[in-house]
Amino acid sequence: MNLTDQDLAVQLKITRQDIRRRKELLGFTEEDAQTLAELKLDIGLIVSSIVDEFYDDQVTKPEIERTIGDSGTLGRLKHHMSNYILDMFSGTYDDVYVLSRLRIGLVHDRIGVPPMLYISSIRTLFQILRERLTSKLSANKQCSTCHGILGALEKIILFDLTLVMDTYIHALVKQVTNSKIELENYAKSLEEEVSSRTKELIEFARTDALTQLNNRRAFFDALRREVARSLRHKEEFVLAYIDLDNFKQANDTLGHQEGDRILICMAEAVRESLRAEDLGARIGGDEFAVIIANVDLAKAKEVIERLTKRFDTNKGNSPVTMSVGLARFNLEYPQLPDALMKEADVAMYNAKKHKGNSIATFGQS
Repeated sequence: MNLTDQDLAVQLKITRQDIRRRKELLGFTEEDAQTLAELKLDIGLIVSSIVDEFYDDQVTKPEIERTIGDSGTLGRLKHHMSNYILDMFSGTYDDVYVLSRLRIGLVHDRIGVPPMLYISSIRTLFQILRERLTSKLSANKQCSTCHGILGALEKIILFDLTLVMDTYIHALVKQVTNSKIELENYAKSLEEEVSSRTKELIEFARTDALTQLNNRRAFFDALRREVARSLRHKEEFVLAYIDLDNFKQANDTLGHQEGDRILICMAEAVRESLRAEDLGARIGGDEFAVIIANVDLAKAKEVIERLTKRFDTNKGNSPVTMSVGLARFNLEYPQLPDALMKEADVAMYNAKKHKGNSIATFGQS
């Protein structure tokens, strides 16, 4: 297989088992992840000023100023840095997160940023974040929590740094491992991962009781896998966010039995309309989501239009219709699952501006 057919995680043989081990070695726990996640809203309010302070420092270094080169590039870098910082406080540090960090290392290596400059920059970012968090906690008289918060921040900074350094080492050494032993070990780790995931599927209830579709937990797990799969195989997919219009009115007026019937009709329409590689789920009361695999927006709309017609047939004379928001996974600038879900949600609310079954696409008026 060509290197261009493999993503960085595969080339570097970083599996979920390896990710867990890295966290163990750094002492990074679920409690640390929760600590960082609880700070995301506060960080979001000040992320612009953090980024400005960071780049005010960076451009004083001649090597970095020459690498940046112009104001347009600086603006784009600030945007990406804002997302980098917010992702650091996402609370989720799985294979999708790891792949995004590996890409950062690859980009920095390709534009000629040496490891010593990168490490210096990360140290500066850590100092700024530490000062901002310490100041905020002192102002709120939460000094007792400083140690745990700063410890969690240091661990995730080091976690990111190990991943970036791995990409530097990979680029310098350009190792291509073909030995049978290493291939067998890698296959074994994949088998262990499949076994582990299979046990999780058995252990946790992943089906919505009423509709027999995937539930919210199963859907978001599948979305993360689809993001990783799409990056690995360079295949686009489309996420559809569906909300049933007039459902509450029908449920309140005609009773919960009618409401349940409508939801079951919707589930049947999903099952009858999707292809084998697609996935549908009920993620809330009257909210559904669909992952339409390996398609562009035009093909995705065909699938949703087919679903809409099937739902109209199934529901009979009910006044309930649907509003659908579509968001395309961008291979050039890949979104994290939460961001892709947000885009589909925004598109769905745009669709609601029109009566009846309506479909809207994120980024299109």
